Amino acid sequence: MNKTIGADAQAMLALDTKVALLGTTDDEGYPHLTFLSSLEGLGEDKLTFGQFCTGLSKGFLLQRPDCAFLAITRDMRWLRGAARYTHTAKTGPEFDMYNNKPLFRYNAYFGFNTIWYFDLLGISEVQKLPMLKIASGALFSRVAAAFAAKNEKSALSRFGRELFAGIGNPKFLCFETADGLSIVPVVQAAPAGTDRAAIFGRPYGEELKALAPGAKVCVMALNMEMQSVLIKGVYTGKKGAHLVEIERVYNPMPPAAGYIYPRAARPEEVAEF
Repeated sequence: MNKTIGADAQAMLALDTKVALLGTTDDEGYPHLTFLSSLEGLGEDKLTFGQFCTGLSKGFLLQRPDCAFLAITRDMRWLRGAARYTHTAKTGPEFDMYNNKPLFRYNAYFGFNTIWYFDLLGISEVQKLPMLKIASGALFSRVAAAFAAKNEKSALSRFGRELFAGIGNPKFLCFETADGLSIVPVVQAAPAGTDRAAIFGRPYGEELKALAPGAKVCVMALNMEMQSVLIKGVYTGKKGAHLVEIERVYNPMPPAAGYIYPRAARPEEVAEF
């Protein structure tokens, strides 16, 4: 990992069309991934992002400031790193910069209300996703998923399974390592019924070897319309592919972000007005 943000990384992080993810840890020790579009470099050793809605990750950061991040572009270039939250601001040059972006400049209903600041702990070089390896890994994930399918709890809805089943849909695994949280692209991942996810170790199989059975992990799947779902669970080992037993399902999308599995975690429906 580099200690400073190079020119290639700065240019990539400045793109408004990228996808960025922030990895935090929730109160029960599960990794948590949040989709961001606004993560940017600030100088050589700091990062910022603009907040316009409130999710769980902001509270997690206040309690546990160390986090991981990953950014990926439409042409499948990506980078990742680690950072430490330091403070927020509601005015200043970064606040003005974010709110003058084309998407928000003339929006009368909402804008960025808070800017979050981070010290950089480390950042990778910009790299390219190996699409041929991903294609073969996706095939093997689906074969393994067929043999490992479990449908007892109906944890993943039909929509969630479709997001995970889409071969071209970006997917990302987050887990704890000796050096902190790590985010790994796992586009090859597939649903194994409603209660498991299967991830064949191609590409990035060496990194997946760091997982030990019983480890808490999370996996986010999203599509090109930025619809997404996040599963949290336990890594149960490798049986043809690496398997994740789903324990929780989180809907990251506004306006009703929140846990949707277990069912008791769902918001109560309004029956009377």
